[in-house]
Amino acid sequence: MKTSGDVTVVGAGPVGLLLACELALQGVRTTVLERLTTQADTIKAHMISGRTFDMLAMRGLGSAITAASEAETSRLAWYRRSTGHFAGLFKLDGQDLVMLSQQALERLLEARAQELGVTIRRGVDVTTLDLGSEYVVGCDGGRSTVRKLAGIDFPGTGPSLTGYQAIVDLDGELDRGWNHTPTGVYASGPLKGRIMMIEYDGPPATRDVSADVLEASLRRVSGRDVRITAVHTATVWTDNTRQATTYRHGNVLLAGDAAHVHSPFGGQGLNLGLQDALNLGWKLATGDSALIDTYTTERHPVAARVLRNTMAQVALTRPDPQARELYALFNDLLDLPDVKRRISAMVQGTDIRYDTGCEHPLAGTFVPGLDLSDGKGTSIVLDGVEATVRPDGYISWTGLAVTG
Repeated sequence: MKTSGDVTVVGAGPVGLLLACELALQGVRTTVLERLTTQADTIKAHMISGRTFDMLAMRGLGSAITAASEAETSRLAWYRRSTGHFAGLFKLDGQDLVMLSQQALERLLEARAQELGVTIRRGVDVTTLDLGSEYVVGCDGGRSTVRKLAGIDFPGTGPSLTGYQAIVDLDGELDRGWNHTPTGVYASGPLKGRIMMIEYDGPPATRDVSADVLEASLRRVSGRDVRITAVHTATVWTDNTRQATTYRHGNVLLAGDAAHVHSPFGGQGLNLGLQDALNLGWKLATGDSALIDTYTTERHPVAARVLRNTMAQVALTRPDPQARELYALFNDLLDLPDVKRRISAMVQGTDIRYDTGCEHPLAGTFVPGLDLSDGKGTSIVLDGVEATVRPDGYISWTGLAVTG
C-alpha cells in the first residue's frame, strides 16, 4: 500500500490517538500535538457501543478494553449489560455496551500509539496550519482551532438547555435512574455519587461547576432537600448541534467533535468519533486524493443522522405538557419490536451501509469477528460469495459465487 507523507494530528483525545494508531499501523510517520500537558480528569463519555467494540477488537484491542471495563465496573454487572437508552427510555436492544471511562480508553490508546512509534507532544498550542506535514487532521474538539484556521463552516443550531454531569459526595436521598420533573430532568447512579441534571432554560450562564452551582441546579430540578459536600469531577454541557460542511479542505481534515457536536443523549459522540478515525486512517495512508474524499462522503451522513436523533431526544425530554405526552407515546412505540430494532440500530450504528459502488446486498456492511490487527484488508467468503473487506471491516466489493 502506498503511504502518504507525514501527518500531524491535533488533539490527543481518544479520536486523535486512535487515528494516530491507524496511520502508524500503515507506516505513516505521525505526530500528535495536544494543548493540555496532562490528561484531563473531567467526567466524560463512558460507553463504547457494540459496533465500536467490534471494530477496536479487530485491531487486537478487545481484551485490553474488556479487562479495563471489568476493573471499573466489577460490582455493577447489570450496568455492564446495559444496551443504552433513547431519551432516557432504557428499552433498546442489540449489542451490549461496554462501559469504560474515556480516560481509561485514552490511556490504552496512548500506550498503543507509543508502541507503534507515534510522537506525542503535549503542551503545544496550535496557531497555524503550517506544521511541516503533508496532512493536518483536527481532532481538537468542538471549538476546533484547526477547523477555524481552515475556514470550514460549522452551521447548526445554538444551545437551548444547561446540563451538568458530576461525581459528588451527596447528603440526602435521590430517586435512582432518570427522573422527569416540572423543572427538568435529573438522574442518579449507577456509580455512587454520579448525578446528571438538565434545565431547559437556555444555554449555560457560566462554566462554573462548583458545589454551590451544582447543588442549586439539583435542588431546582429534583425538588429535594439535598446537599453536595464535595465535587470530585464535573462538567457542564448543552445541546449545541453543529456539523462541518465538509470534513476535508485541501490537506486539512476533521474528525470527532471537530467535525460534529451534539448533546450527549444516547452516548453516541465518542463512538461516532472513533468510527471516524477508523474510516479515515487507512484512506489517508494511501495518499489517494479521490479515496480520501470518500471519508466525507461516507461519514458526513452518519453524523447528520446522529445530530437529528439527539435533537429529537432533547425534544422528547422537555418538561412542557406536549413533550411529556410525546414522551409517553414514544415509550409505547418502543414496545413494538420493529420500532425497537430500528431505533436500537440507529443509536448503535449497526445499520450503517456505505455506498461502495457494488450493488450486492452485503456490500458496504460491516463484518464482525475478523482479525485485521495488521491494518490490512482481506478476502472472505460469505454465503458462497467471495467478498473483499476493507481495513475498517466493511465489505467494499463482492464477486462471483465460489464454486468447487
